[in-house]
Amino acid sequence: MVSPGLGETTSPMMIRAGIALCMSVTILPVVQPYVLPITKAALNSPAQTLGIIAIELLCGIFLGWLARLVALSFAIAMQMIAVFTGLASVLQPDTELGASSTALSHMATMLIPVIFLSTGLYILPLTAVTGSYNLFPPGHMPMIGDMAKSITQTSSHVFMLALQLSAPFVLIGTLWPAMLGVLNRLLPSIQVYSIAMPAQILGGVLLLAILIQVLTGIWQERAQDMLLNMPGINRLHAHP
Repeated sequence: MVSPGLGETTSPMMIRAGIALCMSVTILPVVQPYVLPITKAALNSPAQTLGIIAIELLCGIFLGWLARLVALSFAIAMQMIAVFTGLASVLQPDTELGASSTALSHMATMLIPVIFLSTGLYILPLTAVTGSYNLFPPGHMPMIGDMAKSITQTSSHVFMLALQLSAPFVLIGTLWPAMLGVLNRLLPSIQVYSIAMPAQILGGVLLLAILIQVLTGIWQERAQDMLLNMPGINRLHAHP
């Protein structure tokens, strides 16, 4: 329910819950050898059953949040692009990206599930969940320190990817105010801001229209590489 593509917040809750239930039933035969050894002990102890459920929820949220961080890299890049092209506004709040949400970040939020579902990237988080039963055996406390380290490293990679995707706009958006400052010093009687802002917005939109296909292609490749490095994928074929 937190995985990108399948668990988008824009989808109705009933549909997300139905998808989660269907995926659970589908994955159950694959992970059954990991679950059977603790079934008898769990059924005899309600407290142990609740503990196992809590641990499984923690592992699932951990893997889903890692995949969600990777998906948010594109929306963060679009947010940076909007800031440097003059399209950012505090009047369009977004609960996921903060108060300075923009139309470009909303476009990326709608584009992310389309890319995930059309290219099959949504399979990788499900593969990580299946393989995690060997990495995080049911009934055993997961490695909290390693989880925190993975989230920290993934967050740094996500912001680095977002900065790389928005690099052309960051460069132009940094040089443009410097040029306007020089122009204002040379011609102080001209309203530079009134003249420059429409040109900045129009130029940013045109540059984004030229680069959007390249940006989505690069993001898809990099996102696939990061998802392939999720915990559990490389250990899928190991035996319990």
